[in-house]
This record gives sequence, structure tokens and C-alpha cells, in this order.
Amino acid sequence: MFQIDRTYIDRVALDSLQGRIWDIRQDHKDDPTLPRIENYGIKEDDFEKYLDKKQNFLNFKDSWKRRRMLILVTALVAILALWSLFVNKEMLAGYLSAMAVCTLIVLVYQAIEIYRARQFRNNPYETFIKALLFWDDHHKA
Repeated sequence: MFQIDRTYIDRVALDSLQGRIWDIRQDHKDDPTLPRIENYGIKEDDFEKYLDKKQNFLNFKDSWKRRRMLILVTALVAILALWSLFVNKEMLAGYLSAMAVCTLIVLVYQAIEIYRARQFRNNPYETFIKALLFWDDHHKA
């Protein structure tokens, strides 16, 4: 049984897209049916940089999923506390303004996510990644 070099573990999570792509390419590098990077007009260094950027984007999305409730509840409580300190009446208006700020936070995040996601559409790097993942899902060992 052969042993795979896992020296990249310190910087790449094994369950990440980057780790999965690395594993596919290393585990099956001698398989002639594996999609080759040369066929897509991509250089190895450029692909590694692109994969790092894509992994950072995916981590950004995951961190929002984990922290969104904390961010939104903190904003809600802070606005309600400030509202009750300075305006002693009409708490309904305080709730509405807090909800409006929380909605604005979500909309700004979504705009940032859409803006960042545009660079990962319709390019040879994405085509190569999709080909590798498709090959891995349908490859019979």
C-alpha cells in the first residue's frame, strides 16, 4: 500500500475544495483518463493561486454562515440599547430601526458575496475544477 505525502495538511483542510482537488490530482496522477491541466491552457502556478483565492472565498462564505446570528443579534441588541438610552418612547420605532439595520447588514454581505463570486465564473480554471470533480465522482477505481 502506498503512502501519500500529506505535508500540505498544515495549510489546507482535508475537507476543503482545495484539499479535494489536491488529493484527486496526487492520488490519480498516473491515470490517463484524469483531466490534464495542459489541456485547459492553464499554468500550474496560476492554478494554485486561483485555487487559493477560491478557497479563501469559500471560507469567507462559511465564516458568515457560522457568525451571522452573532453579528445580527449584536447589532439588534446594540441598537435597541442605544434607542432606549436616548429615546424613551416609541419602542416600536426602535425595533423597526434595528430590523432595518440588520436587513442592511445582510444586503451588504450579499452584495459583497456576489461581487467576489463573479471572478469565479466562466473561466478555464473553473472548467478544469469542474472536470476534475466530475471525473472523481464518476471514476471507477
